Amino acid sequence: MNDIHISITAPYKAHVAPSMRSEACGDTRQLALVQTISARQALYQPGEVLKNELRQAAGKLHQTYESLKNVDQHALGARLFSSEGLITGQRPNDLLQILKRVHECPDYASGYDRAVVIAMMGDIGALYAATGATTGTDRTEEASARLRESLRGALADAGLIPPTEESSRRVQQEGGSAAVGPDKKTERSRPSAKHIDRTGIHNLGEEADKALGVPIKDRISTSRWDVAYIDFDRVADTVEPLVGHMSGSPAEILQIWDMLRGNQLEYQFLTSHQQEQQLARAAGASAFLVGLGYHSAVEVLEGTLKYTGQSIRHDKILGDAGHLFGHGAATELMSEFFQAHTRQM
Repeated sequence: MNDIHISITAPYKAHVAPSMRSEACGDTRQLALVQTISARQALYQPGEVLKNELRQAAGKLHQTYESLKNVDQHALGARLFSSEGLITGQRPNDLLQILKRVHECPDYASGYDRAVVIAMMGDIGALYAATGATTGTDRTEEASARLRESLRGALADAGLIPPTEESSRRVQQEGGSAAVGPDKKTERSRPSAKHIDRTGIHNLGEEADKALGVPIKDRISTSRWDVAYIDFDRVADTVEPLVGHMSGSPAEILQIWDMLRGNQLEYQFLTSHQQEQQLARAAGASAFLVGLGYHSAVEVLEGTLKYTGQSIRHDKILGDAGHLFGHGAATELMSEFFQAHTRQM
């Protein structure tokens, strides 16, 4: 695979596969491995609060998803069932069984099951945010609007308050990809038709699972999605591993997770209430993004901090978190965060 791409959106700027840095720099590779291990461990062995937050969310997802018409079940699960999804080729009943397992048998659910639950929350969040980033389909806006309407009724029947256009816009403005990665359009490009198998940051998930002693049958499966190439200078100047650019944010996952836990609109994504549970949700969402290799620690850091009520932007001096935490601090901070929400053996 050619690992260099000349961006047409940023003329004459060379964009490269960010994993090249792990191949060339042992420090970057070690940071990628450390954060992958800690993130995947949080999914395999969640602490009690995180496990309960996932259990409760899965229960509401099961209730909501089960009540949808079959056509809407297929539409909502389209990304999960697609070639890019975690349960490729499976069907709504398979997804319902996973949701039921995480809800009713949380101690026996697998890390793979938990990852599917979090992925589903992200897909619902993307549907409401209308970003197109994680829908995994070519749905028309008309089809998306119809699905949102069907989902609205199902969520209301479950006693939940779905996001509105206004609340979704607020979340995106506060902690969405454009907010935490303002230079994405110039620093990132996506070469066409390039999908690769992913298992953790820079494909170190298998090595991480071996280090954790996870049996092959219990490991989180690989998934496939578009390759992101990033500005050469940005990759060269950042010791922390990069994957999909600094636009990584758990905002869409967390808005839906908050909703499933009964938060009112004004408290979805931005709230100081239920601090212990809130931190567990943030850890779970970020562990999913890092552990499966969608975004690295430095890419999800700012969005995670925003959700917990903290900001690293003062006087508009900062470009993004990579400028402050790009030399090892992000891995240390996020790994400690994941470990705090991992069951102590």
